[in-house]
Amino acid sequence: MSKPTEPDDLYVLHQDDFEPQRPEWSHKQFRRMVWRTRWKFFLNAGGTLLVVVILYHVYVSALHIYFDQSKVRNEFMRSIVSVVEMNGDGLRVDKSNRGPFEVTPFLTQKANLKVYRQVGSWEVITGEVQAELSITGKFSYKITKTGAYLNGNDTGPFYLPYALVDGKPEQEGSEQNSSLKRLRQIDDGHVAEMSMSLKNLKSPEQLMQILSKYDVGVTAMPIYSGELQEKNLSYSRAGMFDYNTPHLSLKPLYEMGEDGSRWFIYFPAEPEDQKQAQPEGSMKEQVEFMMSDLEWMSGNLNYSGQEFDQRRLAYLKENGVQVYGAVVTGPVRELQKIAQNPEFHHVHLNRVEIWNWD
Repeated sequence: MSKPTEPDDLYVLHQDDFEPQRPEWSHKQFRRMVWRTRWKFFLNAGGTLLVVVILYHVYVSALHIYFDQSKVRNEFMRSIVSVVEMNGDGLRVDKSNRGPFEVTPFLTQKANLKVYRQVGSWEVITGEVQAELSITGKFSYKITKTGAYLNGNDTGPFYLPYALVDGKPEQEGSEQNSSLKRLRQIDDGHVAEMSMSLKNLKSPEQLMQILSKYDVGVTAMPIYSGELQEKNLSYSRAGMFDYNTPHLSLKPLYEMGEDGSRWFIYFPAEPEDQKQAQPEGSMKEQVEFMMSDLEWMSGNLNYSGQEFDQRRLAYLKENGVQVYGAVVTGPVRELQKIAQNPEFHHVHLNRVEIWNWD
C-alpha cells in the first residue's frame, strides 16, 4: 500500500536540513589558538635549524679530519713554497707552522704564513703570504709586506747578460756605484743581503765556483728559461742594452714527506764539499729537485703564470739550467769584494743587519 503524498505546504523541516550553528569563539580563545600555532612553528623551525647546525659541524669536522692528514697538508704546503719561493728571489716561506690550515665548506684550503729573507744567520720577517687552494686545483696568493721601511729594502732586479740582448753598455749604471758607496760606509760589525747579475750565463756549478772564494751564503739564483723568446712577455729596460724580465729562481733544496721534511738555508758552498755533502744535497740534486718541482707545480696547479712556466720547463729540459745572477748574504766586507768582481754587474744592496754571522 503506497504512502499518501503530502502537500508541499505541509512538508515538515527536519534538523538535518539546517547547517549546525557553530559556537562563537571568544577573543581569549582566538589568541590562545594563534600563540599555539606560533609556538608550534617556532619549535619546528628551531628543531630543523638544530639539525642543520649539527650536520654542518659534522661536515666541517669531517673536512678538517681529512685535510689535516699529513699527505693533504704537505701538498698544500708544497704548493705555497714552490710557487712563492720559485718566484721570490730569495724570499722564504716559514715552514715551521704546524697548526691546522683553514678549510671552507666549499673545500678551499687557506693559510696565512710568514715570509722572510735570510740576512746573515737571521731569518728576518718581511711580510705575510695569504694563500688559497681550491678543490679544482686553482691556486692564488698575495704577499703583504710588513717590513720596517716604507721606501726601500726590496730586492734589486736581475739584468739579462749582454750576449742575450746583443750589446754592452758603455758604462755601469749609478745603481752599482750607489751600492758600492753604501758598502764602504758600513762598518765591519754588520751583515747584509745583496743581489747581483752575471755578465754571462753560467751553470749553477760555475757560479758557485766563483762565489766559493768568499765567505757568503747563496740563497737564490735567477734562471734563464728562454724568456726573450716569449711573445707578449712584459719586460723593462734600464739602460741601452739592460733588460730584466720575469724569471724563475733556483733555490736551496726543500722536501716535505709524510715522515718529515728537510730544507736548506744555502746552496753547497764549495765544489769539494758537494762531493762529500750528499746528505745536504749536492748542486746536481738541487737542480734536479727544482726541475721536478717546476714540473709538478705547472702540471698540478692552476695559477697565474702557469702557461709561461710550462714553456719554461720545456726550454730547460731542452737547453739545461743556466743562471745569470745570485742573491747572497754575509759580512759587508765580503759583499764589497764580490761587488768589485768583474764577473758581475748591477749590484744591489738589500737589507743590512747587525753582526750575526758564524
